[in-house]
Amino acid sequence: MIDIKLLRNNWEKTIANIQLRNKEFPALEKFKEIDKIWRENATKVQELNTRKNELSVKVGELIKAKASADEISKVKDEVLNIKNEIDAIQEKTNDLETQLKMVMFSIPNILDDSHNVMGEKNLGVPSGKDENDNIEVVKSLSPTKFDFEPLPHWDLGVKLNLLDFERGRKISGERMYVLTGDGARLMRALRNFTLDLHINEAGYTEVLPPIIMNKEPLFGLGKLPLFEDDMYQTIEHQFLAGTEEHPLTAMYMDEVLNVSDLPLKLTSSSTSYRKEAGSGGKDTKGILRVHQFYNTEMVNISTPEQSWDLLGEMTKEAEKVLKILNIPYRIIKLCGGDIGDAASTTYDLEVWMPSSNSYREISSCSNVLDYQARGLSIKYFNPATKKNEFAHTLNGTGTSLNRLWIAIVENFQQKDGSIIIPTALRPYLQGQETITKK
Repeated sequence: MIDIKLLRNNWEKTIANIQLRNKEFPALEKFKEIDKIWRENATKVQELNTRKNELSVKVGELIKAKASADEISKVKDEVLNIKNEIDAIQEKTNDLETQLKMVMFSIPNILDDSHNVMGEKNLGVPSGKDENDNIEVVKSLSPTKFDFEPLPHWDLGVKLNLLDFERGRKISGERMYVLTGDGARLMRALRNFTLDLHINEAGYTEVLPPIIMNKEPLFGLGKLPLFEDDMYQTIEHQFLAGTEEHPLTAMYMDEVLNVSDLPLKLTSSSTSYRKEAGSGGKDTKGILRVHQFYNTEMVNISTPEQSWDLLGEMTKEAEKVLKILNIPYRIIKLCGGDIGDAASTTYDLEVWMPSSNSYREISSCSNVLDYQARGLSIKYFNPATKKNEFAHTLNGTGTSLNRLWIAIVENFQQKDGSIIIPTALRPYLQGQETITKK
């Protein structure tokens, strides 16, 4: 949730920043309309309280002056009438505050204009309308070349008995699948490899939280109401998490943390769910864009002073996964028109996928500043100011395991139809070096 002071005290500057996202946000005008009435009511209450206090003093003076009972009663009645009027306005004001809070959940975060953490030349979020205006900041290895016609993962996976789409559809419908044999083992290896890397080398703490979430934390995270149509709901009106970032961050809702414990560095690998309601029928083949998928996620909760260094560290930690596996990739900095509503700055890591002859997103690392912490009320005690202040939160997909699975299957396929297993994964597969049909 955006700081309401930015909207009330720096409206023009804040609106100019939000407009860099190149999208319409009707909630802004709704906020302005409701806030105007709220301000008018607050002014009215202030005036009435001043008048009530003056009359209360007058009652005391009348009593001291031994005025008549009728005169004293008349002033007391006026005080009571003002009190009733204040109560009525306050009731309306409370309702307006509830409306304001709900509207603010649909207002995006402020875009950064003064940082870079990956050595790029530009400071802050680059301007632009869509993904075509993103800026490439790192590129590693050339796209994979073959001396034969490579197969897309959906064909190679079926041919090697790694994937079963027919039985997936039989169980759950379209955009579902079954991983079998070495296909399932490869996914498990990727999960354990990425977790071990984040825990043993980068000092993250492994967490396995619930994936069923209440509405309240999802509002605070900035996922509701904007993305409700893309989330699976239970009959109890709860939601299945669309990424582990959500429950990992929400763990600390309504808490005041010790500054000595920050940053909190959390990682988790689990199943995530998404309807893909806004995908427009794209990527319907294979397991690139499906309803059930697997991620290894990183979350950092920090002080404002720590967050920008942590963004660089987290992005490099996600990059390390691809470096070790020797997969062609690049890192891009998202422009204003492509960045998520909750993020202030985002770096996407993209891997080369031969089936689409293009780079595809596999990880996204963002500094959210205090946007989610404000919505979830995650604070820390600042010994310098002697106050409880909002923390900063950061999130990064250590990697989309589905997409990493695809990248390995497609980039390391051989002319004989086998797949070479990257060296770093072989200990997780009992030393197996290749995947062949079984």
